[in-house]
Amino acid sequence: MSADPLFGWDLTFKTVEKDVKRKSDVLVAFIHWNLTKRGFRSIGIGDERTLTGEEEKTELLPSGWNDKDNYTLRYLLEDKLYILHGVSSDDNLIINLLRSEDLTVSNVAVNIDDYIKAMKGSIDKLIPNHKELMFNLKRDLIETVTERPTTTVQTQTTRDNTNDRRLENDPLRVPPRPLPCVNPDNHDLWELPSAQLPNVGRSDLDPFAPGAGGMIFNPFGPRRDVENPGLGIPGGLPRGAVPPGARFDPFGPPGAGPMPGRRPPPDADHFPPPGFNDHMFM
Repeated sequence: MSADPLFGWDLTFKTVEKDVKRKSDVLVAFIHWNLTKRGFRSIGIGDERTLTGEEEKTELLPSGWNDKDNYTLRYLLEDKLYILHGVSSDDNLIINLLRSEDLTVSNVAVNIDDYIKAMKGSIDKLIPNHKELMFNLKRDLIETVTERPTTTVQTQTTRDNTNDRRLENDPLRVPPRPLPCVNPDNHDLWELPSAQLPNVGRSDLDPFAPGAGGMIFNPFGPRRDVENPGLGIPGGLPRGAVPPGARFDPFGPPGAGPMPGRRPPPDADHFPPPGFNDHMFM
């Protein structure tokens, strides 16, 4: 023989019937009874989210539970604190149940006049459609919070490690491209290039590169030919044309000069582009 689903309601309502002032009180009392049926125990009113360890647990509604327009009740379930809020809005009572441990919350909105038809009498007079209301409260308010697992740091870390392993073992995953001048068989992509290759331009990518030259000309670098500042200029420059220590960029590639027996070509910078006439070359 199955247990009566309404067992305990008559006793619960008898203890608060004299305190009922409005229809929303009947609804809150019905919600309280549904919570106690599932192991919740009342520890008073308020929204304090800390426990002292000296709270007295009871199945009864606490004193002053309906003294204010809104409702705030505290419960314990398996040593976890839950806070029930009820806020009146027009003809509805908006209820939410908060698990203070991780701030998981559920909420429902109940139209008071649709469900609460009286403030005294049996359950059939008070809440004729009590079966539907019980189902909605169980599904949307209670089980949404109680059956949702608590998220912990250990669980999150395990999940992240599992995802990393899946990425490493994924046969469709494209491996990362190695940097230029780096051995593709070496997993260390920051390894210095081989000794056979000039280590040019590395400092532009790696500020910590030891003694590597960049793409910017360094007039004091070891590659500068101080004795021949006109290197790469057609016809060259006379000695002493560039003061010692001055920064000077060559005009052309090193070693380029006039071919034997021919006049040096004119510098292209002396002529304007075709169609360009701003009277600067008069």
